[in-house]
Amino acid sequence: MARGAQNGSLASGRTLMLFEQEALIVFTEKANEAAQFVYNLTETTDGEAANQLEYCLGRMADMIANDVDEGISRLGITGGIGAIQANKAREKLNERKIQLIDDFRHGMMGSGRLKKDPLVNVINTQTNSPGATQQVGIGDNFSQSVFNQTHNELVAAIDRALSSSELAQLRPEQKEAFSDTALVLKDEAVKAQPDVGKLKRWGTRLVSLGRDVGMRVATAEIAHFLSKMFGA
Repeated sequence: MARGAQNGSLASGRTLMLFEQEALIVFTEKANEAAQFVYNLTETTDGEAANQLEYCLGRMADMIANDVDEGISRLGITGGIGAIQANKAREKLNERKIQLIDDFRHGMMGSGRLKKDPLVNVINTQTNSPGATQQVGIGDNFSQSVFNQTHNELVAAIDRALSSSELAQLRPEQKEAFSDTALVLKDEAVKAQPDVGKLKRWGTRLVSLGRDVGMRVATAEIAHFLSKMFGA
């Protein structure tokens, strides 16, 4: 707000967007710290540990959303745009909470397995960005019929990636991050009725990670089947 006041953009849409971005950055950072603390303490990612973490993250999201509401109300923006943006920020925080809890229940943090000694994320700047994972050409129109026809091929493509020479050539931390993410995607892909949101999110994450670490052949094959299921 101080920077906005200095350059004359305090009551602008740009400042509203920055509120949302900063809220997501802070929430993701602190939520991951909470998840790491729970795992260090309990060495489990399900049951009561996951339930307590979910409650904690829900309270954190509400508190941050309330701060966003208060901050926006002080900007002096007339009309309903401030309220609309505040509601949008609250929705984004709730979506991020759901994603992070899903990660935790799968034993994941970012694109690596949750460990007592935190894994340095090889794509840390990507997963900590306001937009989370980068878009990789996977659409939103999921087709159950196409999934039924091709999900075995997707699973086979994942297995080929996990045994590929491309993976073998990666650094240990890159190999571990890709393998962990691939196994979570495979777990969803083998289901007859997958969770569509999880399938897309983990597929997008795996393709982005594969491209980042140089697994272009394996990534292209996986992306091909995902694009057929969701549309490009």
